[in-house]
Amino acid sequence: MKNILVVFLALFLSTLSYGSGDKIGAYERLGNHVPLDLVYTNELGQKKTLGEFMDGKPTIISVNYFHCPGICGPQIDSLTKSLDKIGLIEGKEYKALTISFVTTDTAKDAMIFKKNHVHLIKDSFDKSAWNFLVSDDQKTIDTLTKAFGYEYKKIVNKQGFTDYIHPTALIVLAPDGKITRYLEGIQYLPVDLKMALLEAAQGKVRPTITRALAFCYSFDPESSKYIVEYKKIFGVVSTFFLIVIFLYFLITGKKTRKGDSK
Repeated sequence: MKNILVVFLALFLSTLSYGSGDKIGAYERLGNHVPLDLVYTNELGQKKTLGEFMDGKPTIISVNYFHCPGICGPQIDSLTKSLDKIGLIEGKEYKALTISFVTTDTAKDAMIFKKNHVHLIKDSFDKSAWNFLVSDDQKTIDTLTKAFGYEYKKIVNKQGFTDYIHPTALIVLAPDGKITRYLEGIQYLPVDLKMALLEAAQGKVRPTITRALAFCYSFDPESSKYIVEYKKIFGVVSTFFLIVIFLYFLITGKKTRKGDSK
């Protein structure tokens, strides 16, 4: 029996290596409060605190960078199309913020990025209710991304260009800065956004049901596509079956010992 236990532990520990590596993703901080006194600059060059940009409204936040060659554009396009259909009044019932995590992004970059994407929304939409923010202070950025649980990695690709591997998720805040919801991925249903904002207005915290999907997929910056994390899935499945096998031998071993004692 001891030999079986040793083998099980060795195999279990080996599965832990699958899916290990860089800590990249949106690690949820549901119920925590974001520091609203952090100062950012919007696309118009106006400096305000996050609290001032939120203006006491429930707020949808996306974390991006404005020279992203991959998923940032599609994410914002999807958000734009969904905000167009949620049936809430922007600026009065909610606010939206897209915040850069790169210090080299400028207010001009923010304005260009905004114009390239928000033009897809209906003309009656109050575009001033959706601000695109930058900061040249790394401490400010680190404080906010840490509060969000937003982990990313700076890389240099084969052509020598700087890029970032980062998660895609929307963070929904209550008016007091409490994190109430995460919406994973780059596609968002209008009904999900509306419900998240209505619940945030009441300070209700809701878990993320798509967390398992985010675990099973990761973004490949070279192909600009999501790929299946086979190692992670194999690790989880292997661990599950090893536990089942261990419990089987444990139970049958006890029965054998009871039978021998008779």
